[in-house]
Amino acid sequence: MNGVFTRQHFTGRILLAALGIGAVLTSGVWAQPAARPVVEEVSAPAEAFGASLPARPDKALKPAIPTPSERLGVALGAVPSVRLAPLDRDSLLEQDAVRGRMGAVKALRYGVGRDVAVTNVDGQWYDLAGGARLWAAEIVSTDALGVRLHFKDLRLPRGAELAVYSPSASDPENGLIKTGSPRFDPERYMERYEASSPRQGDIWTGTFVGDRVRIEYLAPAGSSEELPFNVNNLQHLYLDPVDKVARSLVGDKVAGPCHNDVSCFPEWANLAAAVSGIGFIGGSDSLFCTGQLLNAQKTDFTPYWLTANHCLETAGEANSAEFYWFYQSASCNGAPPSVANSPRSLGASLLATSTASDFTLLMVNGALPDGVFWSGWTAGNIPDGAPIVAIHHPAGDYKRISFGQKGESSACLASRPSTNTTRINWTDGPTEPGSSGSGVFLQSTGQLFGQLFFGPSACGNESFDCYGTFSVTYPRIKNFLQKGGSDDNSEQNDTCARAKNTRAGTLNGRVVKVVDSDWYKITVPKGKTLTVRAQFSNNNGDIDLAGYAACNKDAVATSTGTGDEEVLQVQNVGNKNAIFFVNAYLDSDTRNEYNLIVSIN
Repeated sequence: MNGVFTRQHFTGRILLAALGIGAVLTSGVWAQPAARPVVEEVSAPAEAFGASLPARPDKALKPAIPTPSERLGVALGAVPSVRLAPLDRDSLLEQDAVRGRMGAVKALRYGVGRDVAVTNVDGQWYDLAGGARLWAAEIVSTDALGVRLHFKDLRLPRGAELAVYSPSASDPENGLIKTGSPRFDPERYMERYEASSPRQGDIWTGTFVGDRVRIEYLAPAGSSEELPFNVNNLQHLYLDPVDKVARSLVGDKVAGPCHNDVSCFPEWANLAAAVSGIGFIGGSDSLFCTGQLLNAQKTDFTPYWLTANHCLETAGEANSAEFYWFYQSASCNGAPPSVANSPRSLGASLLATSTASDFTLLMVNGALPDGVFWSGWTAGNIPDGAPIVAIHHPAGDYKRISFGQKGESSACLASRPSTNTTRINWTDGPTEPGSSGSGVFLQSTGQLFGQLFFGPSACGNESFDCYGTFSVTYPRIKNFLQKGGSDDNSEQNDTCARAKNTRAGTLNGRVVKVVDSDWYKITVPKGKTLTVRAQFSNNNGDIDLAGYAACNKDAVATSTGTGDEEVLQVQNVGNKNAIFFVNAYLDSDTRNEYNLIVSIN
């Protein structure tokens, strides 16, 4: 080894060591889809088959993150709250029944927007050691089944932290926390943001169960007393798909008794693992549809996700998306599951959308849970009479499966002449509002050839539905499906031997994939200290760092935290320049973006 490195104490979440450094700086750019490309003829049936990600037995098990108050031992006491009056839920459900009778497009409303105003005077400030301060407040949308918050102009200063969560069910109703009795629940759903997270600006949180949401803001010493965000709107979720009262009020616009539980058909378990529900903000409402992951022909596990254009079609709607995975019964006709207990991914990028075949293609930004499946597809012509299967979330309910045949499509085309659609005749199980965007698959190969648009089917009328035709969709998205996900221009740096020469500065927009980790080679002058930071959104996938004095040797430094930043720091105490190798890799998820910051002092 050309240099000797000493471990430097930097933060409690990193292990430090020594190596060497040098750098070439470039700026990463995401590949952008062309705006509404011209439809081309498909000369040969392009296709892909389904795939699942191999298990990662060496995946680290990391502890859940406590809230700032729990970590710092602050007894919050009675947290002040901003309260909104209850809504007339029966009236909302009756409105939904009328909306359902007016049209056959199969999307589902399950929440409505409400204006709210939260400022620093609505919460309580707590003074902490060293000059830091903690602010806490609650927002209550009375009787809501769930709440999503909209943060406007989120701009956290360096060293700040924002945590948003539902108070523990064990808390007294007034929000008191028992002193000396920690509430920390590792299963609690919490969203956490740091200044280093790329997720700033205007954001929607995911869904917090119940009608109460707590916000904690940890302000570093010397920062302004003004809050670095505004909470100006929330979504009040009022519809529980498995609620029997809702069923009686909206009649056939919830999942009826004729549906087939997908768990009763284990031969379709892989395909079911590709399908998820999606909640998003459309206009002022929360809407629910269905969609599925699509495999690229390179099988690089980019989280491409297909749904319907009439469900969502804007970048803002995609950004608000919340994906519900494995929302299905644990056993055949078992107890109905709760959507609140389903793994979730938050946020997506809009890649392409069109009314020509009523499709929208997203890339899921939030981290995917283990065990999901990427469905196959075909852009070829499907003969009438071909046996098919469809997996979906009728009325936002847990996952069901329907069977039928490809039909003659003139009735569908006559109903929507401007959209290329395919008719499916049902033989066992219909669809419902909430099923929109779900795929129709060939029973023979499991390949998708369309996504649900509209149709008259329901329990008691297992007739037919109309699907956007994938052979028309494919030319508009083939660049994604042929090439796989875009990468950064530091490639090909996917092994230590091909590490990217890097020097002091910032590399923005780096992309790390589960099948393609990133390596950097840095020269550290004698007597100098190297600091390498990776900044990213941990909600979009957990990136870790490892450092090496040479390839094919054990790591001498690691950073494996659970926040939005990982840091390695090493010092060259030798009398020569030394080489240091840095590996950025995913501990969870299949793809994430990060900024790499290198400094030498």
